[in-house]
Amino acid sequence: MSPGLQLTVVNRLVKDVMGSELPFGGKPVLFAGDFRQILPVVRRGTRSDIVRSSIKYNALWRELEQFSLTRNMRADNDVNFANWLLQLGSGQLPTVDGVPDTVEIPQHMVCDVADLIDFVFPQQMSLVNIDEFARKIILCPRNDECRQVNRTVLQRIDGAHRSYTAIDTVVVDDPDEAANYPTEFLNTLEPDGLPPYNLTLKVGSIVMLLRNLDSKRRLCNGTRKTLSYLRCLSHPVEKMNCPS
Repeated sequence: MSPGLQLTVVNRLVKDVMGSELPFGGKPVLFAGDFRQILPVVRRGTRSDIVRSSIKYNALWRELEQFSLTRNMRADNDVNFANWLLQLGSGQLPTVDGVPDTVEIPQHMVCDVADLIDFVFPQQMSLVNIDEFARKIILCPRNDECRQVNRTVLQRIDGAHRSYTAIDTVVVDDPDEAANYPTEFLNTLEPDGLPPYNLTLKVGSIVMLLRNLDSKRRLCNGTRKTLSYLRCLSHPVEKMNCPS
């Protein structure tokens, strides 16, 4: 769910474009989401910070007409799981040993990460059977878990791997200031929106673009690509093909 601040920015933009003082310039806008499951992410924020950043605390909230859905289409074939999700979101599940904000997940809903990878991806992957795994994905709640899954899946791709390292120097006005940023420290940084310092790839790997490179060629942020050729030059990827 997007934070309420983004709602304000979009509202101002549409009002300027339409030349109207009506909310969103008089254009109908549809928002979908569940406050019990997908609250906005606030870095190092407390529980109250997360709640205040939601669109429900935005000034535009009272201008919106609310509709409540009554049927869980995603879990329509599993009524027990759908009811369990509703109880979880409503805070109706019992706590574990009386500890607040804790619940016990049923054992049949828990699986090992290795078993999950076996269920989603084949044991051997290459460009030959790319249609079997190109459109499959495992969602992870944390970045470190995502990197662990990526390393495991990468080992199943046939062929030799190639590693590419990022620049690990700093540009500062005072040369003595560079001593505060040792190379070992820079090599451990993995900021959001950027590749890791050591990026390991194989032919047949699925990668995602992190920048808008060429919108006309559909090379935009979030586009998934298949590596079909690697080279050891300044640019790691020589050719990228769509999974389709």
